[in-house]
Order: sequence, then structure tokens, then C-alpha cells
Amino acid sequence: KDPNSLANLDQDLPNYAQHQVPIFSLPQTWLWCESWCGNQTKAAAKTIDLCNNPMTKEPKLKGAARIVAEWPALDAEVRAYTDTVEQQLYGARQVETPQEKAAREAAE
Repeated sequence: KDPNSLANLDQDLPNYAQHQVPIFSLPQTWLWCESWCGNQTKAAAKTIDLCNNPMTKEPKLKGAARIVAEWPALDAEVRAYTDTVEQQLYGARQVETPQEKAAREAAE
């Protein structure tokens, strides 16, 4: 792993600062995650963390489509907008990336 990576900054920073700055946990309703919260609490969630679930190894976009009912429609809207912008900028849609292909297949 790259020691200069910011990939875990959201975890590393509080761990480092906890002895200098008081850090308080928010109630579970502020950050629902499938890995540690039950489905019965999802309806009350203010935010949903689309974290990787180590138990399922499911791709994030596939999980998002399953967890968030509005996701497929929002994803389709963003993809259509992206296609429009690419058409205006480049005269054609750009090549589909592997991530885009996986997301499209997950939404189908």
C-alpha cells in the first residue's frame, strides 16, 4: 500500500487526533451502513453509507442499486446527462469504461 494514500483519511485522521481534540460519535441514524446496521433502522437513516460489505464482496454500484430504491433512476439520469455532454464536447459518446459497464449491467 502507498503510505501517502488518502484512501483511509476518514479513519486515520480521527484516530490520530483523538488525543488532542474531543471526538464524539453521532447517533446511528446519521450514518446507516448495511455492514453494521439492520434493515429495520434504514428507514430512519439521515444518510446511507454505501460502504463495501466484506461479507458479500458486492460491487458498490450494484449494492447501491439494491440498497437505495432511487439509485437506478438517478444513475440513469446522470448517465444520460454525461452522454449529452460528451456528445456536445466530442461529437460522440466516449468509450464505456469497465466500471460503467458493470454499473449498467447491475442496473439492468
